[in-house]
Amino acid sequence: MFDKLKDLIAGGDMEEALYELQEEYVHIEDLTPVDAASLCVLEASIWEQLGDGNAELGAIEKGFNHNGRNYELFYMLGVYYRNININKAYLCFEMAAHYCDNEEDRQVILAQLKDVEADTALRVRNVSIMVLSYNDLEIMKECISAIERYQPEGSYEIVVVDNASQEEGVYEYLRGKEEESSGHFKLALLDKNLGFAAGCNFGASMAEEGNDIFFLNNDAVVTPNAIFWLRMGLYEDRNVGAVGAVSNSAQGQDMGPSFFEKAAGTALEDNWHKSLELGRSLDIFERTAMSNVRLAVNSLVRRYKLIGFAVLVSGDAIRAACPDNKVFDERFYPGYFEDDDLGIRLALAGFDQYLCTNAFVYHNGGGGFAGHSDAMEVNRERFREKWGFDAWSYVSYWEEVIPPVTDYYFDKKRPLRILDLECGLGATASRIKQILPDSFVAGVCLNSFAAAIAGHMADEVTWGDPNLCELPWKDRSFDVVIASKERVCLTRVQQFIVSGGIYINEEGVKLL
Repeated sequence: MFDKLKDLIAGGDMEEALYELQEEYVHIEDLTPVDAASLCVLEASIWEQLGDGNAELGAIEKGFNHNGRNYELFYMLGVYYRNININKAYLCFEMAAHYCDNEEDRQVILAQLKDVEADTALRVRNVSIMVLSYNDLEIMKECISAIERYQPEGSYEIVVVDNASQEEGVYEYLRGKEEESSGHFKLALLDKNLGFAAGCNFGASMAEEGNDIFFLNNDAVVTPNAIFWLRMGLYEDRNVGAVGAVSNSAQGQDMGPSFFEKAAGTALEDNWHKSLELGRSLDIFERTAMSNVRLAVNSLVRRYKLIGFAVLVSGDAIRAACPDNKVFDERFYPGYFEDDDLGIRLALAGFDQYLCTNAFVYHNGGGGFAGHSDAMEVNRERFREKWGFDAWSYVSYWEEVIPPVTDYYFDKKRPLRILDLECGLGATASRIKQILPDSFVAGVCLNSFAAAIAGHMADEVTWGDPNLCELPWKDRSFDVVIASKERVCLTRVQQFIVSGGIYINEEGVKLL
């Protein structure tokens, strides 16, 4: 298939190849996903030879959305990153070798891997996948099976800590996995439920020294390339300390029911996965994940906290921010707010954290902590006692601000300069940067503690009373100013907003 196009590319006639490509693309919807992805590989090859990196990346992205198991796409993405980010290139070649079913091509890929491994700049580590187990045998089998199917051999280990499960068959299953493994499966069967934080820390102590650690609930199931995209996010640069996944059930990281309706072929309601047979829910989730791959920079969303059901933490961040390998603070027993706490500690240690919108991890969720119905309120108070503020006051962004900012952006048809005079911990700044990554967002926080965290979300931050402190920006230099009318005076807003800019407060939008 595509013989003429292949001949034109091989012969170096890129102009004719582009014409032929256009002819082939007319019929792409009639192709199988496998053939459509192969056509995208050929398009990427054309743009590579023409030296157009953005077009090449776009073709690879299209290909992934047709067939996320195409090894040539991973190989080409590795070649793309070879001189940009050697760590991401390594991860791509590793996945290419994992999926490759052509021995001749496999040898080429392995040669690239060997070449990259010899580079002293390479710092990719293996990943310890730490599964905290408590009952849920049926979905735990799916959890572990998915890891073993989708993760390249030699790149990982599975560490399971069972928190004194009561369900029949759990111990037998886990013992069987340990016995049949070839060394990549470690198991601890506890006789007492230690709770989430202590259970995860126990697993972290069992992990291979120096590894990155992926903390994963046993009621969570990774999609084929989820761990790959998480690792790509973790190695975006040296400042990244942790990355998290999007899901069907994870507060602040979940996609609404409508997002999954195309794959389902029907309307879905909240908690749709609970009303379906597990296999059906997993199928809908996986097909959605495999057709929503994005390679652009805004596939990474800055966060100051990530939900602990599926969070990958770098070995460097653990060493810097987690004394004695205690990744989670065990005061938050049995659970809740230990992930908020980790996010704060990582941010204060200077690490960025990203939500990877390419990485989809199914989460059954909703189990809570039996016998501890007050756990959320108790640990909310423990968090407040430790850090001096209520996490719930800062975790959400100012939702009403987003539509007028985006409308103004598209009206002006250019990047904006946006000032948030009540930046908090940066949740609103993070949301704006996710939607409008080319815009500049500055923020004013109440104190240096908040600024240290918000600085990982906004482009620039300072701290102090927004009405009184000296601010580092030029007067009349922002297109948009965000501030509560109750807490920030109009004079301060007028000082920084350009003529014709918009001021957004709790009453709505005002043109100044």
